[in-house]
Amino acid sequence: MKKISIRWIWILVFAFAACGCGIASLPAAETAVLATQTAPPEMTAVSTELPAPAASVAECKLPPLSFTNVGLGLPNPAFKMPSVGDVKTIVLFADFSDVPATQTPEELLNIISPGAETYYAEMSYGRMNWTLQPHPVWLRLSQPSAHYGEGIRSYEGHLEFIQEAVTLADADVDFSTADSVIVLVPPEASAIPYGPAFGASPGGGYFADGKTFANGATSGADLPGWGSYWLNHETGHMMGLPDLYAYQYDANNYPDQHRFVGDFSLMGFIDGSAPGFFAFERWQLGWLDDAQIVCQTSADQTTTLTPIETQGGIKAVIVPISEGKALVVESRRPIGVDAELVKSGALVYLADTSIYSGEGTITVLPVSEGDPYRVQSPLAMGESITVEGITVTVIASDDLGDTVQIVVVK
Repeated sequence: MKKISIRWIWILVFAFAACGCGIASLPAAETAVLATQTAPPEMTAVSTELPAPAASVAECKLPPLSFTNVGLGLPNPAFKMPSVGDVKTIVLFADFSDVPATQTPEELLNIISPGAETYYAEMSYGRMNWTLQPHPVWLRLSQPSAHYGEGIRSYEGHLEFIQEAVTLADADVDFSTADSVIVLVPPEASAIPYGPAFGASPGGGYFADGKTFANGATSGADLPGWGSYWLNHETGHMMGLPDLYAYQYDANNYPDQHRFVGDFSLMGFIDGSAPGFFAFERWQLGWLDDAQIVCQTSADQTTTLTPIETQGGIKAVIVPISEGKALVVESRRPIGVDAELVKSGALVYLADTSIYSGEGTITVLPVSEGDPYRVQSPLAMGESITVEGITVTVIASDDLGDTVQIVVVK
């Protein structure tokens, strides 16, 4: 279906920051859209003969300095949901005495599937085989919907919510081979305004069939507006990724909420024109190899980047600035989920793993007052930017990618 922009809709939700003791939820007002779902794009043929990783590539693996339950940095913590190989999420359906379900489980599931699986097949270049396994039965929870709407505001309450649904289904569902669980509720349950991710510290979480699960999610009344991208955003948290929009922003200036990355990445702006994950996010999740990253620590170097939307080739140049901070350059093209990208080119951003979720762990450059959603940020041929002694210039550009000259002066 045609993608419908609802950038003008403001949805008031309660703010939560992910903390080391628990919840990694959606903590601020966001807009959402029922996303256009596309199959993974046909990839341009690119040589798979990549150079060996630079000896200095370890210098570009920024450590997760601010990782609580979500955060930026490598390696990704092992207690987060797997992101490579066969990954299974069980889908439960729960309603309430005051808001009984009016849709079948299958109708509700159709809001998120197969779109959610298709998105990750594209983002991971086929490395993540994600399966949603529904238990198509409505489970009646013991309390009115408002009880659970209040519960999602705390780690303990959200844990109780998911655990009750899991316990009700346990006799009929084998959870032992699953990696996570999500619980879908009737969208009419307005007392549950939004659907956050759940995250526990290592060893904590909900349990079933002798297994403890540290990651999960529950839906809310905003599900029809978000569509399948709701689940992709929340499972981004379940796999460890931070929010890239601002938790604190000027309520009278909506674009201010997206001042860090603008339209880029689903972890930043669901209604954006380029919801594909950044190269650094994909590297963190194991969807890019070290050999696809050029780690440049000094001097003058020229590198040809293939679009992040296609498979194969060099995907990013990373220039380390400090222990947790680096400049990253990647190539963007209007392909697949990024089909509405406004301007093609070499995208430049700062990644800082010392900054917490929702506070600007990634910042797309350049920052322009006249371009609040950063849609003109990708550099075209001949364009250049200098940041912290690092100059990036695009010296060649075509459908196959961008050739960038990067000069590092330290």
